[in-house]
Amino acid sequence: MSRSEPFFTVPNLLTLSRVPLAALVWVRPASAAYVISLMAAAGTTDVLDGWLERRALRREGRSEASAPAFGMWLDPVCDKLFAFSVIGAVIVTRRPPVYLILLLVAREIIQTLVTLTWKLVPAVRVRLRPEFQASLTGKAATVAQFFAIAAILTAHPWQAPLALLTGALGVTAIASYILRSWKAAAAAPVR
Repeated sequence: MSRSEPFFTVPNLLTLSRVPLAALVWVRPASAAYVISLMAAAGTTDVLDGWLERRALRREGRSEASAPAFGMWLDPVCDKLFAFSVIGAVIVTRRPPVYLILLLVAREIIQTLVTLTWKLVPAVRVRLRPEFQASLTGKAATVAQFFAIAAILTAHPWQAPLALLTGALGVTAIASYILRSWKAAAAAPVR
């Protein structure tokens, strides 16, 4: 984060609000209505923080590429923290089949493996520049993930189809990120 980037902006505070929401999941993890309401609150803050940040950038005449680096890093970290807290509560209280959980977290697992590979394997760093910026497919995967979690919490018969949709969208989002990253690396000047 550069010295010129303010930390206590409304978008950053909305993003950070997902951290206490992640903790609040554990107050009543067995209550489907309670956890779903926290998921709705987290989803609302996620939409609002991005909208407010884009609005501020437009007002300043800047593009999304010039968005504050800290906010771009903070948002996915808080998203993952919240998602893993909710998924943990689902595992503890509902004990769904392992395949459902794997489908729910497929994107996060693959994203972590890609990032670790990029950091640990120098040859990969030359070919890829992972930028896991928000995309329509990634957002759709998050929405599907929340619906799948809600289905598991309420024992809805659509648990498996929604988890499968979540996994498919998540893998598609990661493939899109990798392709975009590969193209960016190919277009970048060689050092």
